[in-house]
Amino acid sequence: MPISPAGVTESELRELCEKTIARLDIAGAQIAVAIGETMVQAEAGVANAERDTPVTAETTFQIGSTTKVYTAVLMMQLADEGLVDLDRPVTDYLPDVRLATGEAWRTITPRLLMAMTSGLDNGPYTDTGRGDDAVAKYVALLERIPLVFAPGTAYGYSNASTNVSGLIVETLTGQCWDDVLRERILGPAGLTESVSLFEELPYHRPAVGRLPGSDTVVRPWCFSRGMAPSGSSLATTARDLARFGQLFLRRGRAADGTRILSEAAVATMQTPQADVPSRVFADSWCVGPYRKVWGGVEVFGHSGTTHNGSSTLLWIPEHDVAVAVVVNTPPRGYPFADAVFDAVLRDGLGLPKPQRPEPDAGLTFDPDDYVGRYDAWGVRYDVARQGGGLALTVRRMRDNDPATGEAEEPIHTLLHPIAPQRFLPADDAVTGNHTWDIAFTAGADGRIALLHNGAFAARRGD
Repeated sequence: MPISPAGVTESELRELCEKTIARLDIAGAQIAVAIGETMVQAEAGVANAERDTPVTAETTFQIGSTTKVYTAVLMMQLADEGLVDLDRPVTDYLPDVRLATGEAWRTITPRLLMAMTSGLDNGPYTDTGRGDDAVAKYVALLERIPLVFAPGTAYGYSNASTNVSGLIVETLTGQCWDDVLRERILGPAGLTESVSLFEELPYHRPAVGRLPGSDTVVRPWCFSRGMAPSGSSLATTARDLARFGQLFLRRGRAADGTRILSEAAVATMQTPQADVPSRVFADSWCVGPYRKVWGGVEVFGHSGTTHNGSSTLLWIPEHDVAVAVVVNTPPRGYPFADAVFDAVLRDGLGLPKPQRPEPDAGLTFDPDDYVGRYDAWGVRYDVARQGGGLALTVRRMRDNDPATGEAEEPIHTLLHPIAPQRFLPADDAVTGNHTWDIAFTAGADGRIALLHNGAFAARRGD
């Protein structure tokens, strides 16, 4: 349903939330819209499907990779204090840590980590325990994994990159990531509805996941504290997430005027660093958030998904608007967000949000340019001819780790061209139901070198 062009009202937002979760088979959701200093919010559905617990305004949802922007803020705070130089090698801050096989990784800098151009593989999803050393244990796993590309030469989204950022934060502050997050962002910014430590969950109202068509909830609630900086544990409400977005709209200040980031740091975080090949996902990547351009208007943000929740945060400086959505049916999180942004931003506020592209049957391409095997840690993509077009088969190992020896069921789909070197999969399951496109980029020799599954990059192996 469209939102009234005159503005966003609570009743309209609640109706939008209720109708959209019913249409998409979502257990529960929240929406928050901040226009200037006015916050409008709505919620609907259940937080726990087995107990029929209703979602309230205080229910906290896991936000997944949207957490990466929080970690980037922590890094930029350290840069503000002169403790981090964005363009010095990471080895200056982590001298005893190896980040990949070989030696090329030694040129990785904090800027490359946050801009997703480090070349680090996305990495495993291994549980490294619940101790304060969990992040360090996770980063120690990376020394056995090859780079996907040479640092600074391409784009490739990486959980591992952000976990390395988290370890830098821990090393320079002498505290665990959770404590630094609470003391440097959540507390000073008044984000009281946000929680990352399990010990603090009883003092909040956490939502738990439910898959479409299921009556049971997802277990466990969190899969790895070691990946907390990249998005495994942080949970929050939509309105707290929107409040976080407002920090950028206020150029680094909280609602009470507390300085969280310098204006220069905010400007750096919103400066494009790399083009994103998969344009359904984003147009470019900055120092932490992604950047989209809708009819000449810059839109910044991030999205994320775990087994228990999904979130998207957008902020639009030109219009002084932040919008946040959270759900606890993760495979429907991105379609939910898209429906909300259509109604609130495109139809309600008149922002020219583009529609998802349609396949172009008239677009010609040579399938042989793309045929081959593409590899990342724990996942293999096989691109083959099918008829006059292309088919993609995705094979994943459990936890994205070949060491497990346990393979998931392969996913096979046709690829439909939408633009040069870009395709829509017929089965969105290959993107994890993120509604992304599949893109390819060429190396220095002009030959296709990388496959991009929306965010994630895989190197050609033949």
